[in-house]
Amino acid sequence: MKETRRRQHAGPAGKRRSWRRHLRTFGSLTAASQIESALSFATTAVLIRIAGSTGAGEVLFAQAVATVWFLLWDPRFEDAQQRFVPVERLRGHGCGTRLYIRLLRLDVAAGVLATLVGVVAVLAAAAAGWISGDRFWLFLLALLAAGAATPSGSASSGFAIADQLARLGAIRLVLAVVGCLGALAALLVAGPIGYLAATVVMALVSTSVLTTSACRRVREACGSPAVGPAALPVGLVPFLVKSSAAGSVSLASDTGISVLAGLLGGPTLVTYLRIASAPGRLFSSFVSPVATQLYPRLAQASAEGRRSAVRRDTLRCSALIGGIGVITVVVATPLVGPLLTLVYGHGYVMLSTTALVLLAGAALRGGVVWGKVLPPALGFPGVRLAFLTVEGICQLGALVGVTQIWVGASLVALAFAWSSLGLLALSTVGWFVVLWFLTRTLPGAEIPVSPRRSEAPADSSFA
Repeated sequence: MKETRRRQHAGPAGKRRSWRRHLRTFGSLTAASQIESALSFATTAVLIRIAGSTGAGEVLFAQAVATVWFLLWDPRFEDAQQRFVPVERLRGHGCGTRLYIRLLRLDVAAGVLATLVGVVAVLAAAAAGWISGDRFWLFLLALLAAGAATPSGSASSGFAIADQLARLGAIRLVLAVVGCLGALAALLVAGPIGYLAATVVMALVSTSVLTTSACRRVREACGSPAVGPAALPVGLVPFLVKSSAAGSVSLASDTGISVLAGLLGGPTLVTYLRIASAPGRLFSSFVSPVATQLYPRLAQASAEGRRSAVRRDTLRCSALIGGIGVITVVVATPLVGPLLTLVYGHGYVMLSTTALVLLAGAALRGGVVWGKVLPPALGFPGVRLAFLTVEGICQLGALVGVTQIWVGASLVALAFAWSSLGLLALSTVGWFVVLWFLTRTLPGAEIPVSPRRSEAPADSSFA
């Protein structure tokens, strides 16, 4: 029967079903990402109109500081879960579930610990007079909201492991709509403090829903958790350290820009950069599901030593998304100014050129969106860590440089946009060099498994 199913999947009908399934998953994840981004932009626009650029900048700065705090203290388990849980599943019934839940609990514990330490740090800073009363509540609530959301990455990886990414997209969409309505209602009633308090509540609700559903899906796919102690898979800890550090550096590059902009240029520069980057973030949210879907394909090709499949999928991805990026920039050129005026008001139309340049940078980055998953999928998370570290340092250095040369938040934002575009052009070339280098060494990137791997079903979808 299994052989019959494999022959069916190998035929044209099986390929058509596979493509329909991939498109359905992409549509679900993209719809969720786009709705999340659009609602985030809408919430930010209302915040700016109510609190002004300075008041909104204070809120955004507090959220950026909270994000950086968790980048430093909270490990990210999602890459390790997606790589090692399917392998552990081959060792026996429920072994994959046991490892997933074990890593999820560690993620929750790390988030709780980081939140407690962060709260103590904020209280100590307020007692020492380093932050004012208003900023104290902004930092405290932003910290609690970020802490409540820390396990969301592990929860999302559970849906990927269970091959339920389409369901994840639907859940995220509903949570985004509910969260936006709650945040807007709190913002209109209680201002920025109420807005941040609502984000804490919604983060707790979202995390609870995602983790509960993810555990259920993993149990259905891998069986009930196996009983008894078990050693961690070979190579998990080094992989976890490198992939977690790479994830932190990746997020720190974006969040660190907001923090550094607040320190060097004040809250107005933070707001300007947030507004100008909105079109680019929207494009990035559109293409990011491609990386989510590529991860298992590249990992499977890596395990089998099929370098041609890796190159084929990545180059096709670059050609498709690169073409979409060019079209997006061309279409957006006459529309960015009117859209910024419509969403944020006439006072921000001078940011249209900055927004267009940052959109072009996002299109370049989207052309190599596979860079997010290629090194860990092939077993080289350290390569991504090194690449992103250099890229992040260069971007932060560019921001420091432009704040020393130009005066005025709008001019600084424009200068940073151009410097960022140049850096991303170099980064794009660099990722193709990384692709060539890693695929040359692909046969040595096989996933370590136990001797029982040969006993696994040949049609397993978790390879």
